[in-house]
Amino acid sequence: MTTTPSGQTAHDIVKRSRSNLAFALACLPKRRRNDMYIFYAFCRVVDDIADDEGWTTPQRLEALDRWRSVVRGEANEMEPFERDLLELRQRYSIPSEEILSIIDGVAMDIEPRRYASWEELKLYCYRVAGCVGLVSIRILGCRDEKSREYAINLGYALQITNILRDVRADWENGQRIYLPLDEMAAAGYSVADLAAMRHNEAFVLLMRQQVARAWDYYHLARASMTKRDRRPLLAAEAMRRIYSETLDLLEADGYHVFDQRYRLSNLRKARLVAGAWTKGLFGRWQPRAR
Repeated sequence: MTTTPSGQTAHDIVKRSRSNLAFALACLPKRRRNDMYIFYAFCRVVDDIADDEGWTTPQRLEALDRWRSVVRGEANEMEPFERDLLELRQRYSIPSEEILSIIDGVAMDIEPRRYASWEELKLYCYRVAGCVGLVSIRILGCRDEKSREYAINLGYALQITNILRDVRADWENGQRIYLPLDEMAAAGYSVADLAAMRHNEAFVLLMRQQVARAWDYYHLARASMTKRDRRPLLAAEAMRRIYSETLDLLEADGYHVFDQRYRLSNLRKARLVAGAWTKGLFGRWQPRAR
């Protein structure tokens, strides 16, 4: 069982994923865009190790250990895609720990678990989203130390948005719950309610709390952007616009996540990306906008 995408390029993987990222990266210089494709393809591949059917738990763990050895430069007879990732890490002086943390986050999904509190869930979000941001800002060419805060906070915001959008899908995929259990209990919403997909007052209260947390992190990210890194972060700002508008849709519709999966049209995404790039390149700089 291979751990790498046989015969597929990073561009193929990104295209197949139908990710918002493909829109956001479209306007990057070719070299940085291709390097971001390599990194994102790696993220997709390791995520699929935890999610795809047909793998046993030992096989999943073995596959993730193989990627750890690749990241450390310790693997023998590497596949072309594995070499691409290692060369990417070396080219941008990316600390191994940042990529290894992503793998550790994926490993947390191998045996579906539940999170007692936001603090527990926050560690998961840091690994699977915050560290993705930390690696990305190196590839994008950020130079200001403040951009690390931007990357981590935006990672939290994007991951929470994904969690809220995918409540039903996560439950159906191994009965996974990415809502803090203590906050569920405080709202009066039980695991049995979630299993029954009950959309009631308690659920709305719970969702409002999660949405408020997501908006807090979107604001913190925006406040961490500096003039020095405004241009390198244009692709990230495009992602922020796409995901925050998705959160807007979810909130305005009353959190009916059991009945539908909130998505923006490709045309709307393209317009948001174009707006982000136009404003970033030609608009007036507004430091610490909230």
